[in-house]
Formats: sequence, C-alpha cells, structure tokens
Amino acid sequence: MVSFKSFVVAATAAAGVLAAPSFNATEGTFLSARGGTPSSAGTHDGYYYSWWTDNAGQATYTNLAQGQYSLSWSGNGNLVGGKGWNPGYSGR
Repeated sequence: MVSFKSFVVAATAAAGVLAAPSFNATEGTFLSARGGTPSSAGTHDGYYYSWWTDNAGQATYTNLAQGQYSLSWSGNGNLVGGKGWNPGYSGR
C-alpha cells in the first residue's frame, strides 16, 4: 500500500515540473505563460533596451531595427520600456 507521504511527495514533484518555465531554444530564453511580452533587458541591433511590466494589462514590446521599437498596451497596469544607452556604461 502506498503511504500518504509518498503520494504527497509525488504530487508535489509533478506540480513543480508543470510549473517550471519552458526553454525557447531559438531565442535562448526561458519563457513563462503570461500576457504580452515578458520583462527583459539586453542589447538589440547595437542598442541597449530595457522593458518591464507588472502584467496587469496586455502589453507587447517589440525591438525593431536602427534603434526603434514598437509598444502596444491595453487595460490596466504599469509598464516602462525603450532603447538607448546603457545607464551603467561609462564609455558612451
């Protein structure tokens, strides 16, 4: 007979596997299921970008060529994002 403790351990392990973010091999990033674009920062096309959202609304940030970007937002929530110089880089 399977003990209750063994059942709880197995159920907890299964829930952890299902809750883990999936890895996108094409982009080399971990993705989690949420509306819009996940918060991130990095470089694109030679420009530093930073993007943050609290996921309370539907917000999508897209990096475009030559320092441009696209942003669409609907609903409630907070967001900030854009491209430019890295604030921590002294060689600007």
